[in-house]
Amino acid sequence: MRWTLRISFLLFLAWAIFMVSPFVALYDLSKAVEARDMDRITERVNFNALRASLARQILGEFLKTQDLGGLDRQTAAQAGTATLNPVLEELITPHALLDLLDDGQLQRYEGAAGGKGILTPPGFDAASIETAWRTFILSETQGFRSITIPVPVDEPKTRQFKITLRLSSATWRLTGIDLPDTLRKELTKRAAAATK
Repeated sequence: MRWTLRISFLLFLAWAIFMVSPFVALYDLSKAVEARDMDRITERVNFNALRASLARQILGEFLKTQDLGGLDRQTAAQAGTATLNPVLEELITPHALLDLLDDGQLQRYEGAAGGKGILTPPGFDAASIETAWRTFILSETQGFRSITIPVPVDEPKTRQFKITLRLSSATWRLTGIDLPDTLRKELTKRAAAATK
């Protein structure tokens, strides 16, 4: 009986640690952003996956504004990807990501939504604990290896970013950021202007 209780307790403890681990990784990323530690940011971000995530959003918005003139959507998407790639290369750098995570804006892009830090390390007061609990509750898991976390959780959904973390080699890495509509539209306009 004792062994059953011990094993059950150890399994519960392992499960609890696993459930909290992506939030610890997000906290570590927020501390790296606050300290402007590029090495730690680079360790915590999968830039190829992040580039694909942003490309999908910006390209989707870009194609909505274009007259495809009889082209099928896949051909147009391939052409759009080639056209937008230089713009995306500028967006997905450690410095640009630091700007985005620091204050919800890309400094190169005026008029972006936000202004409040999207990854602000929480304190240890009652309000921070409540915010951490709401963040935990509103997060969505996709299996055991991926989780999407809305930040900042106290903002309206139209102004929230959705950060996707994926477990890779025992480390949670940032693989995607779903942008708020206003920022996505602004980046699409800038991308369209850069391609002309």
